[in-house]
Amino acid sequence: MKMYPTKIMVAVDGSAASDRAITQAVELCDATRSELHLLLVGLISPWTHPDTLSERQYGRLKQENQRRLDQEVEKARAGGAKAVVAHLRMGRVDTEVVRLAEEIGVGLLVVGNRGRESLARVLLGHDSESIVRHAPCSVMVVR
Repeated sequence: MKMYPTKIMVAVDGSAASDRAITQAVELCDATRSELHLLLVGLISPWTHPDTLSERQYGRLKQENQRRLDQEVEKARAGGAKAVVAHLRMGRVDTEVVRLAEEIGVGLLVVGNRGRESLARVLLGHDSESIVRHAPCSVMVVR
């Protein structure tokens, strides 16, 4: 049995809570020699996008989220992360976080307690709570 995770994943969104989660995860990765994975989920749901997105709209949304993810990777590197694996997914935040954690065998998920998408959080439920409930591994919620 391994005492420490070998892969730590942070769900990021550009918020202050996300920044704190990155800081904690970078420190944990340094202490445990774990891989750092950052995941940004571009929110697409019937509640936030009631009309079907055209290919052009979807492409633009994906590009915007890729730019945000690139900024998050730079924050992690500026905070001392030696190697960062970036992941971009489109869909519901809680679903995509849990799905990727299962796919890559994450040992610890790190999430902020409040995200950027406050309206979506009210409509869809609190992402952190859903992630804690459904995650295949331990979850650290950074306040």
